[in-house]
Amino acid sequence: MRIYILNTTRFYHEDFEEYPGAWFSCPVDFEEIRERLGVQSEEEIEIEDYELPFPLEGNTRLWEINALCRMVQEMQGTPLYYEMDVIQKRWFSSFTEFIDHKDQIRCYPVQDGESLTRYLVQEVQLFGEVHPDLLNHIDYAAIGRELETSENYLFTDNGIFYYR
Repeated sequence: MRIYILNTTRFYHEDFEEYPGAWFSCPVDFEEIRERLGVQSEEEIEIEDYELPFPLEGNTRLWEINALCRMVQEMQGTPLYYEMDVIQKRWFSSFTEFIDHKDQIRCYPVQDGESLTRYLVQEVQLFGEVHPDLLNHIDYAAIGRELETSENYLFTDNGIFYYR
């Protein structure tokens, strides 16, 4: 995750050996920006480009970018991290809304509706404690097909996600 920041007090000219900006890894420390670009305040910079797993909107402040980057870093290595773009587009209108609700998203370590149903019935005990003799009479495939069409479930290669 990185952003390209311009020093808006210096203008680009063909005779300059370097651009009036630089790439910074996120989360970024303003002291590093100050040292490398020679600026005194955040009003003297502008974000020109970025490589982030979320879009920047308007004049997003550095502290907001840093906060979002830290939250993304906390998710690294989890199924939620690998599917955050798909999840955000499925259930949320913005990346910030996704971040605000990420703790309400469940990930089940299975790959299809039938396996999800078995997991919910036998491990999570969705129907309460079911007598072992009755487990063979549950139509896991039929219930799984219903779950696959539900707006509350998202089936991915990294697991099945649930949000309500």
